[in-house]
Amino acid sequence: MKHSLQYFLKFRKSAFCQSVVMLAVFACMFAFAMFQGGFTGWFIFYAFLPFVLYMIFLVIYPFRLIEAERTIQEKELSAGDTMHVRIVLKRKWPAPFFLVTIQEEFAPLSGGPIREGKTGMLFWMRRHAVFSYSVADMARGKYTVREIQLKTGDPFGFFHRTVRLKCEATWLVFPKVQPLEIPGAGPGRITPDGRQRDLSRFAGIRPYQPTDRLSWLDWKSTARTNQLVAKQFEPERERHASVVFVARRKDTDALFERGVAFTASLVRTLLEAGFTVLLTWSGTEKPLLLRGSVVRATAGANEKLAELSEAEALKADDLRLSGDSRKAGFVVTTDPALAQPVSEFARSARQRQTLFFVTDYGAEDSLKPCKSPYFSLYLLINEQFDRLFKAGG
Repeated sequence: MKHSLQYFLKFRKSAFCQSVVMLAVFACMFAFAMFQGGFTGWFIFYAFLPFVLYMIFLVIYPFRLIEAERTIQEKELSAGDTMHVRIVLKRKWPAPFFLVTIQEEFAPLSGGPIREGKTGMLFWMRRHAVFSYSVADMARGKYTVREIQLKTGDPFGFFHRTVRLKCEATWLVFPKVQPLEIPGAGPGRITPDGRQRDLSRFAGIRPYQPTDRLSWLDWKSTARTNQLVAKQFEPERERHASVVFVARRKDTDALFERGVAFTASLVRTLLEAGFTVLLTWSGTEKPLLLRGSVVRATAGANEKLAELSEAEALKADDLRLSGDSRKAGFVVTTDPALAQPVSEFARSARQRQTLFFVTDYGAEDSLKPCKSPYFSLYLLINEQFDRLFKAGG
């Protein structure tokens, strides 16, 4: 019964049904004018005639020959950004179209709310027309649109026709990346200008720079030359870090998105600091090794994280940690049950592990980590990634 009602409603709104109704009304007007006669009957008939002729024109017009081209003005979109879309329609034969409306519906392939873009114009006469619309607060994900919906009709709304024009496009909305400080980055720490220093390798002296620490000052050389002189340390050739994102099976959308965004921000910060990053984010895909150009490596990580769905995300049961004292380990998770095994691994393997627990207020009570000098636990309880709370601190 429900399907029959939906089919009837769809048929009632179709152009064929509207054409039949208008032709039936027009036939009644003609019959009334023929049998009744008089000025009034023929006036109503001829007044309604242009609408019938325009309806026939819309029915036979080859809308399928209209070419549509879609352009997204932003080169890169992040979650929360406003997307501006420009659609250009081209046709071979100019014709008068009234009340032209362009409408699109799209949603992330990984799941999410359906968004709608809609715009229009009152009159289209030339061979081409440009339509623009914007969609605010875009959600992270991969979007694919294969067609647009064009709707037009007569000026008084008696008849309208809706057609779907082929216009394929695919784009990504990346996670929102924010600046953050990385606690527990291991020996050498990350300096404010993003360079790694191995303080055990003294290479000489050089003039002091504003980004240098006060502990790097060489006071003897400063007193001798009467100018600030800093110690020169050899930069470490390559630093390795492992970043793992683990999600629960029943996370809220807000919590899951916060975890993905923090993972992307963490990877970007590590790459800018000179780390070679091994990113593990999915239970079905192999880990991604990120090195070399920061822009290219960040783009590769963001592309993978943009397409990640909650079902494909790595779960605690599938997590396998490998011991490597040269590698700094970072785990981002929404699962409180992961704190104990990660802390036990850090203690037994004597490998530094930092766990970032993405949570809401009060949910951190379920954490049960083991005490270890190699393990650090931080809480991310809001959208401000530069404000981390150390558990127990």
